[in-house]
Amino acid sequence: MAGSVLNSSSVFQLNFSAKLKLCASITGTSPSCKTLAARLLNQRIMKCHRIKILFVLALICPCSLVLSQSFESRIMDIKSMQEELTFIQNKLNEVHPEPYHFISKADFEQGLARLKSNIKPMTKEQWYVELAGLIAALHDGHTGLYYPDEDRQKYFDLGGKTFPFWVNLDDDGRVVIRQQYLQDDRLTDAAILEINGKPIHEVIEKMYPLTFGEAEVFRNSQISSSFRRMYWLLYGHTDSVALKTRLASGSIHEKNAACISLAQHDSITKILFPVTTMPKRTHMHFTHLNDRKVGLLTLRDFGTYKGYKDSISHVFRQIQVHAIDTLFLDLRGNGGGEHYITEEINQYLLRVPWVLVSKAKIKMSKEFYGIFPKSVRWLARVLPKKPAIKLAASIMTRNTKIEKVEKVLDSLTKAPTYEIHTRPKLHYAEKYFYSGNVFLLTDRNSYSMSGMFAAIMKDYQRAVIVGEETGGLANPHGQNVELTLPHSKFVFYVSTSRAYRPSGVFDNRGVIPDVPISYKILSRANSIEDLISLIAK
Repeated sequence: MAGSVLNSSSVFQLNFSAKLKLCASITGTSPSCKTLAARLLNQRIMKCHRIKILFVLALICPCSLVLSQSFESRIMDIKSMQEELTFIQNKLNEVHPEPYHFISKADFEQGLARLKSNIKPMTKEQWYVELAGLIAALHDGHTGLYYPDEDRQKYFDLGGKTFPFWVNLDDDGRVVIRQQYLQDDRLTDAAILEINGKPIHEVIEKMYPLTFGEAEVFRNSQISSSFRRMYWLLYGHTDSVALKTRLASGSIHEKNAACISLAQHDSITKILFPVTTMPKRTHMHFTHLNDRKVGLLTLRDFGTYKGYKDSISHVFRQIQVHAIDTLFLDLRGNGGGEHYITEEINQYLLRVPWVLVSKAKIKMSKEFYGIFPKSVRWLARVLPKKPAIKLAASIMTRNTKIEKVEKVLDSLTKAPTYEIHTRPKLHYAEKYFYSGNVFLLTDRNSYSMSGMFAAIMKDYQRAVIVGEETGGLANPHGQNVELTLPHSKFVFYVSTSRAYRPSGVFDNRGVIPDVPISYKILSRANSIEDLISLIAK
């Protein structure tokens, strides 16, 4: 029921930032671990790289356009903005089953009225900042506003620039440079104190309303991946950047640097990371230790893909063939996806009557019907509401028995919502069923359906949960629909449902680990040997 997470790294990142995955190799070996000859060779290579990069910068710079003359952001007029505020308010009340679960309806409407009363002509980017802050107050990880990628791309096509570095907002609130094209090795891992004369904590405070979701650590990760875009939305175009940093040594260092264009970024990336092809990313990966009978199944996402049933069946066949008695299930970084995959995995682990959710709450708006397959959408529209809901349940899950469907009026909006109550069903795979020990790894980036899967494993006491509280709620909103604002064309995603974990426990939290481990320590454990050592401690 939770649907796919609105993945922040795909929503906010610059179009070319996917190449950041290539950067992992640069920090793979510490200089202190290399021989003198290797270090000298590395220095010569980096010197050649710097010469090539300087050549690229000099070659491309004259081709850049003057943004003040070539890029003119659209100015939003008052009438259009007022109409979009009304549109947002109406759609929240019509589509979302409980839009005011975190902030009160009165507080939200007060914020909306304040925005209306102070409204004045502004750029499209400024308008986005205002609206994003309003919607972020809802604290729903499946309801958010997105700036059009085509507008951002147009900015670059006309000569737009971006910072020559990436950052990470860590748990201590430090903004650390994690990769950079500044030709100054000292700045890698340096903490930014000021940027263009602005204290970094003030910049982060302004960025926070541009994020969405329930958990602070999840929203911090959005700032990390989207820092450059958010800065542009808040402060506009800049040709250069002035940094005041604290180096790893503790000393204060200031650096002025030119920003880079999209063409420069791509050229420099090819020099530093000359990888011709990226390895194909798999949805899941299984490995094992024969001598220890321990296996590790990494579930990178629950995205629907062709052949997933056969893939899962094959994995559990391997688990049986190798007589695995301890299985690590890794949900770290799993942003969610489809419940079909969760159900498929469940049947190899649960030999008791189980249910995906104990209850679901949905709002039957006209937008809701968009979640049905096109082949039956017409039927769903003509059926009475309760039969349509049962049809939806039969399509969406094969392990849900509907106990009853209740129509209730929302106490705040007075709009009708429907509560679907379920009962457990015995459903398991007779072939390749696994009955051994299970340790389930979770972190702040375990979200949406992966969080629900963790809740199922915890509620049925099938696994020991190890790591961090999940970034998504154990009772998440989901099945979001995509709407487009009438004038700005911002994309507005709105949840249509809420799912409740099997136990029915409702505490507005993620899934709490049985064995809590910090993100920093957890992120270092990647092999089976690392995980065994971690559990032993």
